[in-house]
Amino acid sequence: MEQRPESVSPAVLITRAAVIHQIEACLAGALSDKALAAWAFDRFYAEELGAEQYEAGAAETISEVLDTLMFGDTPSFRLDQEALRELIAQLQAV
Repeated sequence: MEQRPESVSPAVLITRAAVIHQIEACLAGALSDKALAAWAFDRFYAEELGAEQYEAGAAETISEVLDTLMFGDTPSFRLDQEALRELIAQLQAV
């Protein structure tokens, strides 16, 4: 009997729009700094492990923004609203 290779699920796509949505939720008060940092941490390392991938053409920017966000719950790295809006602008500029 012929063995078939296990099917591999395609990686989840992390888009600029998804990151912007999370930042906007934080700006609106619907998501805490801690929750945004945890979400960014999970996305950053999921991509590192190959479980998720970044939007084509925006990988470097998404990676940089997630790296910034994942420390946003640490007092010395906390991002104010202006800094969060700058990250949104950075994502939109790609």
